[in-house]
Amino acid sequence: MEKVVALAGNPNVGKTTIFNALTGLRQHVGNWPGVTVEKKEGIMKYKNRKFRVVDLPGTYSLTARSIDELIARNFILEGNADIIVDVVDSSCLMRNLYLTMEILEMGVKNVIIALNKIDLAKKKGITIDFKKVEKALGIPVVPMNAKEGIGIDDLKETIVAMADGKITTNPVIPIYDELIEREISHISKILKGTPLAEKYNVRWLSIKLLTRDEEVIKLVLKHLGQEKMDEIMKHISELEQHYKRSLDMVIASQKYEFIDSLIHQFVTYPTERKETIGDQLDKILIHPVYGMISLFGVFYLLFKFVFTVGTPMQEALDSLFASLGDLVGGYITSETLRGLVVDGIIGGVGAVLSFFPLVFLLFVAISFLEDIGYMARAAVVMERIMRKFNLPGKSFIPMVMAFGCNVPAVMAVRALDDERDRILTMLVNPLVPCSARMVVVTFLAGAFFESHQALVAVGIYAISFGLALISALILGKFVIKGEGSPFVIELPDYLIPSWKTIIIHSWERSKEFLKKAGTIILAGAVAIWYLSNYPEPVGSGLSYAERLGKFFEPLTRLMGQDWKAAVSLIFGIIAKENVIATYGVIYGVGESEEALAVLMRQAMAPLQAFVLALVTTLYIPCIATIAAIRSEGGMKWAVIASLYDLVLATVVGILVYHLGLFILG
Repeated sequence: MEKVVALAGNPNVGKTTIFNALTGLRQHVGNWPGVTVEKKEGIMKYKNRKFRVVDLPGTYSLTARSIDELIARNFILEGNADIIVDVVDSSCLMRNLYLTMEILEMGVKNVIIALNKIDLAKKKGITIDFKKVEKALGIPVVPMNAKEGIGIDDLKETIVAMADGKITTNPVIPIYDELIEREISHISKILKGTPLAEKYNVRWLSIKLLTRDEEVIKLVLKHLGQEKMDEIMKHISELEQHYKRSLDMVIASQKYEFIDSLIHQFVTYPTERKETIGDQLDKILIHPVYGMISLFGVFYLLFKFVFTVGTPMQEALDSLFASLGDLVGGYITSETLRGLVVDGIIGGVGAVLSFFPLVFLLFVAISFLEDIGYMARAAVVMERIMRKFNLPGKSFIPMVMAFGCNVPAVMAVRALDDERDRILTMLVNPLVPCSARMVVVTFLAGAFFESHQALVAVGIYAISFGLALISALILGKFVIKGEGSPFVIELPDYLIPSWKTIIIHSWERSKEFLKKAGTIILAGAVAIWYLSNYPEPVGSGLSYAERLGKFFEPLTRLMGQDWKAAVSLIFGIIAKENVIATYGVIYGVGESEEALAVLMRQAMAPLQAFVLALVTTLYIPCIATIAAIRSEGGMKWAVIASLYDLVLATVVGILVYHLGLFILG
């Protein structure tokens, strides 16, 4: 029977690098049961042994404040892992060992410390005696520099040895002051008489009750009853009156004191801290003025890179699909079937697939910024601005993730501690243009503003992002009222990224684009072709597409768009890439981006193209995003998000079009 190895650790400790090193290409990504949190699993094969490796969500502790923390905690608590590898950043031991203590307090014994980033600790002048670390913690410790592959084989050896029962552990646990320990003993005695003692560590349950952990309170209440629970809560209130603050703060403080006493047994810090290049960079990148200038510069370069490198690839794919259409069309004698295959399937799907290089490169660029440590700096820079719009600086991270895809970005709001912040960020997130909408923006910017393509794209993205912030202000004031949570974020060290990790991450994220092209977009392209050709071809005024478009045309005319835009936007709700695919089918040019650009330039002015690109970024989210919002917040918020975005896009489209007409005279 295969053993299960769970990887735990704080964010930014190199957990993903270790996961990739252990599993290689034998991994897959899904969701945890019942929620849409990403679940990564893989198979580690070593010396004729096979282990299932589960990458738990990165957390700083195992409280129940966020879904990520609850998932990691429950996985460990329910005994789903035979071995737990706790990945620890050796340059930030105090913070990282807090999670270690939380794991050990649960009564888990099969724990291995993967002491990662030893190279970074050495650069900081930190000296660690690894043998003393093992002695102090009572569990095996493997020094590692996972990015360079150092320590990977040692970790595999240790995992196998622990699985075979060749390693005996004696984990250390935090000891608190006399009053806390006395109450832990008191509660533990009560719990030992319940079935809970057979499944859970009663000391851990007692500590969690002292910290008023809601999930544990619910669990214990079922077995103790209200009377005994009231007695326990009365004792807790008396202790809090004694300490003059909540016990979760008292216990956290004493836990850090305990960790500090441990660290002094095996770590020597430099007497003086020298200013590093990272410190000098931070003076610029998190400066209120220079940091904002840098932020715009970084994202301009990001889009410049994507367009400069990706456009030739896109054009090559475009030509490839055009040639494929000609080749396949030559073998099909039936005009109807040829139209379906060449214009509908190859044309519709090919028009979208040709943009895959741009999507992939966008994910590469975002992953690069995440891995070098810039994204956290961007959140710090944006904190002051975001706070003015009722959002915490941390909201900037899921909003930036939305440039890749709104679905994982909606899921990422779980990293926010406050419920109000999570809902508000989730509602405005779809206003940030994703890679699918980048297909539309890129095409229209290239077709109508070729010499200023990157500038126009950045302008549309900036307007969309600005409207997202204004929407947060409006929704936070009238729909989701309340105070936001305080801003606390870790600034990770600047690191040279692992390109292998970046490529794997980018592929995992962007392959969803390919899946959509093979399923949703394919079905949409066929539907668009059918509606455009029956009962009479488009242009006759009798096609279903024209009838549908002309029904909504009075509305789209207000923003300078004809019935074709109405049809394209409707099909864009299925997948945003369909906006361009629909135009290709309606104009009958199939997969030829160049021919489509020529026809669209003849049919509309640059102002109309700009408005179309802007409206596409703002109106109703795609079906997948709506489903993600429903999963995270319920149907109510999915409906509110859809209606709000539709109204906003309509109003903005009309205003921008008429303002543009006024300016142009």
